[in-house]
Amino acid sequence: MVAKSVSTPRKVSICECWARDGLQGEDGFIPTERKVEVINRLAAVGFRRIEATSFAHPRLVRQFSDALEVLERIDRPEGVTYIAVVPNSKGLDRLLESCDRGYGVHEITAILAASEAYLQASLERSLGEIMPPLADLIKRARRAGLSVIGCIGTAFGCPLTGDVPLQKLIDLTDWYLDQGASSIMLGDTTGEANPAGVAEVFGLMRQRYPRVDFIAHFHDTRGMGLANTLAALQQGVVLHDCSLGGLGGQPATRRPKYHDGYAGNTATEDLVVMMSEMGLETGLDPAEVIKTALLGEDVCGRPLLGHVTRSGPVQHRGRKALNPADLSAGQEIPPSLFFVDGDRTDRRSLPEAIVRQALENNWSRTDALSLDLSRLRVGERIPDRGPLITRLTVVESDPSRDRMALEIRSLRSDGNACLTGRILITFG
Repeated sequence: MVAKSVSTPRKVSICECWARDGLQGEDGFIPTERKVEVINRLAAVGFRRIEATSFAHPRLVRQFSDALEVLERIDRPEGVTYIAVVPNSKGLDRLLESCDRGYGVHEITAILAASEAYLQASLERSLGEIMPPLADLIKRARRAGLSVIGCIGTAFGCPLTGDVPLQKLIDLTDWYLDQGASSIMLGDTTGEANPAGVAEVFGLMRQRYPRVDFIAHFHDTRGMGLANTLAALQQGVVLHDCSLGGLGGQPATRRPKYHDGYAGNTATEDLVVMMSEMGLETGLDPAEVIKTALLGEDVCGRPLLGHVTRSGPVQHRGRKALNPADLSAGQEIPPSLFFVDGDRTDRRSLPEAIVRQALENNWSRTDALSLDLSRLRVGERIPDRGPLITRLTVVESDPSRDRMALEIRSLRSDGNACLTGRILITFG
């Protein structure tokens, strides 16, 4: 059977997993209020699917000992679907009690693995032992009005036993659907996948199950998370998982690690920027997602592994009008190049020309802005000819007064600054 070619969807749905898959690998307990802070921020910036917590046994995974408190305290904006992992019937009992009190979730994730060795290593149980109670759990959840994601872990390979046959994925998908699962997640639990294999697996599975919603869940263990996401997109997969800063991996328990190296998810901020640059509709502003990823870093107390948290999103200059409401203090503006040509440049107006060039390279319709350059300092001599690299940083942005202040550094090719100081911009 050969997978048919499928067009990339124009609109995608991203599930943010920082609060569950992300945090499950953290040894130190993240305070409840910080988890709630990040989850609320995720909902506020536009994520419509959020993994909020797990009902794993608190003694096994202490990170989720506050699952009920988290669910009780998070905001509930309209249109946001909250998801929790529920591994067993006792966990479902706890969740359903919270649902009865008005602060449950909309979906649960039930988890199996295609690799028996992986199950034995992580749970010390076989598929034959896990499936009967899990079937009962799924049916109970459905009767309670919850949607169920049927997760198939190690779907693209296992570090303990190697390749996973496609037939195994088919068998487990059939089983999940028979129990009442609403969607099927194919999880690359330890980063074994590659784009060619992803395209083949998702292509054949979507061809076999055209009415099933498949979820792509990739870990970036070998640096292929984005490439695998792209391969899944090109097979028409609409639902994608990721985690701020690429956080995640094997739960922090006493069990031995089943592989070495980085184990986290595909980084949300990188994935959102990639999809945005491809012209896909995500419902998310990359700049706001990056700010949220930096909040996630602050909560974890260390830099995480997103690329665009350092580089920023791709700047398409001059497309958008300068608006103080879009900028915040401390924000750095992409650098601008100004080439000084002594034969053509009026040196008396050169500082203003350099400033306006820096603005025009980033925004449209800047000619009507009023500039106050009284705090601009001319340091090293501006060259008669040559490039100047100008960098701007937002000091203050006040939409209510239609003004903003920027710090400026304009550097010669030898690295010396020729213009420094602060500029004030007035709109209208």
